[in-house]
Amino acid sequence: MGAFPTEHVTNQMRKADSMRGATRTPETPMVFGAAAKSAEFSDRLRAHYREARRIPVEIPCTLELVMADGDVFDSGKAMLRNISPSGALVAGFELSGGCFPAALFKIRMVLKGDPYNGIGIEATPVRFMTGTHGIGVKFDEIFVAV
Repeated sequence: MGAFPTEHVTNQMRKADSMRGATRTPETPMVFGAAAKSAEFSDRLRAHYREARRIPVEIPCTLELVMADGDVFDSGKAMLRNISPSGALVAGFELSGGCFPAALFKIRMVLKGDPYNGIGIEATPVRFMTGTHGIGVKFDEIFVAV
């Protein structure tokens, strides 16, 4: 026997490619596209990353970086950029020391401005967001600051 007939393989590949296009219907992408655009679909995808959908906000706050032993590492101001019932993105940090601790810490913040003035939140950092220079936090406790 001679060499493998490459022309036969090439023709089969062309035939398979043409059949793939012929079996597609224009409705198929639309059906999947509609599902992908739904809020439920987005929430299911986000379930791997967040507990709830976040909404964009601009809420100024004062904050303290609190170490595990209760000592305050640093304090300053920041801005909540988005928020949900379970967490938020805190960005725009203005810390007196200018850095974050290398050990585990919590963020204790007090929201400023109406209608949020006086709401206190203690939160655990869960991710650093390099693109927004912020920290994604999960709420541990919400309280009224006096």
